[in-house]
Amino acid sequence: MPGRVTVRDLAKETGFHFTTVAKALRGDPRIKPETVAAVSLAAERCGYRPDPMLSALSAYRHRRATDFRGVVGLLTPAPNQDRPGAKGPTVQVYQDLKAHANHLGLKIECHDICSPGLTGKRLTQILRSRGIQGLLLAPIPSPGAYLDLDWEHFYTVAIGYSVMRPTVHRACFHQARSMRLHLKHLRALGYRRIGLMLTWNADLRTDHNILGSYLAEQQEHPEEVRVRPFLGDEGAARTAVAQWLESEKPDCVMTTGAPHLELIRSLGYNVPRDIGVSTYAWSKAHPEIAGIDERWDALTSTALDLLMELMAKNEFGLPTFPRFALIEGVWRMGASVRGVAPDQG
Repeated sequence: MPGRVTVRDLAKETGFHFTTVAKALRGDPRIKPETVAAVSLAAERCGYRPDPMLSALSAYRHRRATDFRGVVGLLTPAPNQDRPGAKGPTVQVYQDLKAHANHLGLKIECHDICSPGLTGKRLTQILRSRGIQGLLLAPIPSPGAYLDLDWEHFYTVAIGYSVMRPTVHRACFHQARSMRLHLKHLRALGYRRIGLMLTWNADLRTDHNILGSYLAEQQEHPEEVRVRPFLGDEGAARTAVAQWLESEKPDCVMTTGAPHLELIRSLGYNVPRDIGVSTYAWSKAHPEIAGIDERWDALTSTALDLLMELMAKNEFGLPTFPRFALIEGVWRMGASVRGVAPDQG
């Protein structure tokens, strides 16, 4: 088809009214899935690509707070995000995304990548049949590869570092800077021998940013106050933790949070009298534990904004030069450390 393919061209190609075609391209849920699929296939066959300038002008001229602008797919390893009582980081991702998406006139639709028998080819077909072009990849428990989708059909942004393949744009916590901020606040409270407890999986999931920043900061201090980090598996043996605390004698320990706090207490330490405990993953569920709030709400909204930018610029497929949007955390004071912290920064 010569020249730029328009919505009206696709209407002639498919036999649908041009307003139906436009709604199908936006993923309007009022349009039948089979109609969306037919329009999507015709758009691919004819080489249709939306004009971001016309889309922006249309949105400006017709904008209303409740305008529906389409569906974004959230690929997640945890289904039933809306189930009452559901917990975990993927649920937090989903809830925060929904809140931000509502302001943009978008709907977030979850797709479970761990469904039995699901393949990348099948998931590609499902997403395309539903007219979904924008994808957000939720963090996965074990860092590695996602299903092998036909990525050239989608705009894609990953949340966090755990999605190691494919290489995509991503929004991440700036754990390296947040660790520096964490240590700054603990040292301002008078702590000198600050230890780090980190699981191997957490080290991989953070692309070594927490550990690397910690070790770099240690080199800025005399050898006699440096603490060898504790690296272990989930549910590290009590004896191994006890031996590490006894040999390294930290006056404060940065941890994953509540599980490590309870382990340290179970070994007979009074927190914070004997030893301070803080977390690099602060949670509203345990506000008594001081540490770094990674700001999940800011992370998810940034990921969605980045995705919208890709869609506005018509940047399909995997990038040659992936972009990283980094979110720095903030310090939260809690009863698990002594003294008074400086102002948040």
